[in-house]
Amino acid sequence: MLNFWQIIKRIGDKLSKQSQKTSFWVVIHIILFLGVFMLWNHVFWDYFGPTPGAVEKNIVLQIMDGQIPYVDFECEYPPVALLIFIVPGLLFRALPGYYIAFTVEMLLFDLLAVLLIAFIAKRIKISKVKALASYTLLIAFAAGPIVTHRYDLAPAVIALAAVAAFLAGKNKTAWGVLALGVMAKIFPIVLAPLFALWLLIKKQYARLLKGIAAFAGVVLLTIIPWLITDAGSLSTFFTYHMDRGLHAESTYGSFVILGQHFGWTSVEWDFSFGSFNITSGLADNLADASFYIMALVLIIVYGLFTYQLHKQEITKLEKDDTQVAQETLFVRYAVILVLAFLLFNKVFSAQYMAWF
Repeated sequence: MLNFWQIIKRIGDKLSKQSQKTSFWVVIHIILFLGVFMLWNHVFWDYFGPTPGAVEKNIVLQIMDGQIPYVDFECEYPPVALLIFIVPGLLFRALPGYYIAFTVEMLLFDLLAVLLIAFIAKRIKISKVKALASYTLLIAFAAGPIVTHRYDLAPAVIALAAVAAFLAGKNKTAWGVLALGVMAKIFPIVLAPLFALWLLIKKQYARLLKGIAAFAGVVLLTIIPWLITDAGSLSTFFTYHMDRGLHAESTYGSFVILGQHFGWTSVEWDFSFGSFNITSGLADNLADASFYIMALVLIIVYGLFTYQLHKQEITKLEKDDTQVAQETLFVRYAVILVLAFLLFNKVFSAQYMAWF
């Protein structure tokens, strides 16, 4: 008769074997999204502030009522984000139906992420199990149910798809997909110089020009409706974000609040632009300087990537080893750039954890 520890060992061995299959992780994520996250939201529905899905649903209702975003009503979301909102709205226009459909939509993006991570892990020769386990833990605990409240997982997965396509040699596809990511949430733009530097260092100038053309073409396609109706209305999207204050949750905000705790400064709070912000002389100055600080950090990261990639290019290694090492470097710096954008931005929300 098997004792308790033998049973545990057998279960562990079976799970270890199953975890080698991508389908195992697909099932885990389906359970996580449709079971754990939806149940959690049902139990704690009244404790999360705005009802999950309400913001997106209200935007969809305005659009379906004939109103044009940026023209007829203020909207902080880029054009592709609006398409992501509309898809579940084609099925349901009221809660909780809209939220359930939205959760399924985010699950589909999540499952695409599982497949992309498995592909990239194989490409750069790292453990697929460790990569997928890390992603699952981040989704389950770092981000949690909020990935089904907001759409931030979608642009993160689109950016991941662009990286995967670039590694696979699908240059124009990679740039086009990256453009979709940028027009869904601005942060994937930090990857564009990374793509360009890679091609420049490898002297693939024609591919760079084609990639930039593909990027510009996709961006143009997404904004054509506004170029036709009211081109000036697009500026409201940019001014909305430029006028935002210092998020309390941002890196800068955290240090200012810590300073207040020790009596070094004082701040006031306000709720504006859909977030809690802090205001003071120091906070306002940091909000104004944050773009330049972030730009400087990004330039330093691009410089380090250029130096390391160029060094690998001139080092005579075995061809296969060189390719894997360079692609690993590319993936590593893609993550660092997104992290730098997140940490040195004046805006930070909990759902941004989905970017990782």
